[in-house]
Amino acid sequence: MTRKTVTVFGATGTAGVACVNELIAHEAFDVCVLARKPGQQERSSSGMTRGEAAKKSQYDAWASKGVTIKTVDSTLAEELIPALEGTDYLVSCVPISATESQYPLIFAAREAGVERFVPSEFGAIYEFEQFWPTDTTHRLMARQKAFIRRTIELAGLDYTIIPAGAWPEYYLLDPVMVMGDGDTKVAWSSGPDVGRIIPHVLAHPASRNAICPVAATAWCSWNELLEERERFLGRKVERVYLGADEWRAAYAAQAPGAIKTLLAIGVAVTDTPAGMSLFGNWNATFLPEFKGTPLPELFRDRIEPFVAAVRAELIATGELPPDA
Repeated sequence: MTRKTVTVFGATGTAGVACVNELIAHEAFDVCVLARKPGQQERSSSGMTRGEAAKKSQYDAWASKGVTIKTVDSTLAEELIPALEGTDYLVSCVPISATESQYPLIFAAREAGVERFVPSEFGAIYEFEQFWPTDTTHRLMARQKAFIRRTIELAGLDYTIIPAGAWPEYYLLDPVMVMGDGDTKVAWSSGPDVGRIIPHVLAHPASRNAICPVAATAWCSWNELLEERERFLGRKVERVYLGADEWRAAYAAQAPGAIKTLLAIGVAVTDTPAGMSLFGNWNATFLPEFKGTPLPELFRDRIEPFVAAVRAELIATGELPPDA
């Protein structure tokens, strides 16, 4: 593979950091990061963002490893276009709450001569979900992401779409609400593993103008995942099994907020008989050498700390009672 320059936008989020670090280690890529000017709005799916000092420290660490950092107004074409000149692949790692921030990137990428755009997908296969029967906030997001792909094509750019299934850290708040009967295989991809797999997908020739649904962490059922968690915690994990009708009812009854967003994803997964089995496991076929984080390590270093932080945030915002 000819050496390519990859520019990452949304680089200081969970997937973005892991993506940049993996790109640095990959022999096929030179790496650039687009940094927003201080004070520009930043969003996070979890509600937790890094402060300016932490981001500057991260940029400095990357710069010491040869990464080019370009600070721009991410809404202005006259700044984005020159910043993207010389870029072969542009990777967007923005969260779902900032999906619309990609529109100016697409235009600037076309004007700058970028070869390929990798939009922020990393969840469901939105080409399918946009047509799901139940209208939710998540289906609206799916329609927007599908529209972004059309915009990329209209701009004449190549693309790589990387659906990554469920990020397990978001779904393991006790009691765990299981999507379906718990026995169907699911594509699981923790945030760090999502970032890690992106360079490997990009480097594979089968990823050009393709949808590449990966299971970056594990390809297993809910029950298998929760059994692994129980072994790690040394206790039973309370579970509630919900079918499509129950997810729809729970979504309809929930007030707007983070919990409603997660309920919308439950509706998306259970809304059709195929459910998550639509994913397959692209990386098992094309990237057999890629290994996700072992589950015991993932529970220790990522999932359990994340679940505790989410619980504390939901209690602070009043979405959960103090004794939850």
